[in-house]
Amino acid sequence: MKKLSPLELEVLQYIYEAGTTTAPDVHAQIAKKRQTAYSTIKTVFDRLEKKGAIYRKSQVGRTSIYAPKETETSVQTSLLRDFVTRVFPKDKTPLFNTLIRDTSLSEEEVVYLERLLEEKRK
Repeated sequence: MKKLSPLELEVLQYIYEAGTTTAPDVHAQIAKKRQTAYSTIKTVFDRLEKKGAIYRKSQVGRTSIYAPKETETSVQTSLLRDFVTRVFPKDKTPLFNTLIRDTSLSEEEVVYLERLLEEKRK
């Protein structure tokens, strides 16, 4: 997955939540939080389509209905791997410190991390 801008990620999140959606629907959701032109959102949809993140599933009149091309987990994994490789090329200790010390983790997440560490040690 190519790099995504913050707005592209936000739009993609709306698409994942909806399963299938249109640019006007996502624009309406984003407009509830901040002023953004419809043309900006439509451009983001076009960019996401070019990057292979979404595709036109169908059309109703002149409105395209879009769906994600990859699973949310697949995209998250790809983007996270790219980020970790670029930002922490050698020492990942600061990453772990931030995730574990500076982030509030649920008991389930802590148990999951412990299980992953046990598997890594084997």
